[in-house]
Amino acid sequence: MDRMKTLLKYVLWLVLFFIFSNILINISIETTYQNIGRKDNLEQVNVYEAQATKVNGRIKGTIYNKSENKITNTYLRIDLYSERDILLGSQYVDISSLRDNETRNFEVYFKVQDVEYYQMNFTDEKVEGELPVMLQDLTKEEVVWGTFLTFLIFW
Repeated sequence: MDRMKTLLKYVLWLVLFFIFSNILINISIETTYQNIGRKDNLEQVNVYEAQATKVNGRIKGTIYNKSENKITNTYLRIDLYSERDILLGSQYVDISSLRDNETRNFEVYFKVQDVEYYQMNFTDEKVEGELPVMLQDLTKEEVVWGTFLTFLIFW
């Protein structure tokens, strides 16, 4: 019976350490993101999250295709700029299938260093040399499984 109590204590400590480490990892990753500015006046695009770290970033928002101000272009171009107004790269969101009075969410992930602000505009053609698409944020389940498998490998 004492062995069973000892085993349960170790399992409990392991679970508590796992939860504590996940909380600290999430806090440390999220605090590295800083808000970046926007320098355009597109009424059809509402951005609710635009953040970047020293090496990557993410922009999340919504596109509205209102009938009184219809979008006729096929791409939303997002230009990323440095502090000294140098174009670091561009990302594109395909909006060719956007219908009248439709609302669509978009998420753009980029891997560019030192982004200070971004500009958006609509365009009909996609210029070659687009930034490589970065992996999207992992879900909570993927983080848990990855941490568990890493723990098993190094145990």
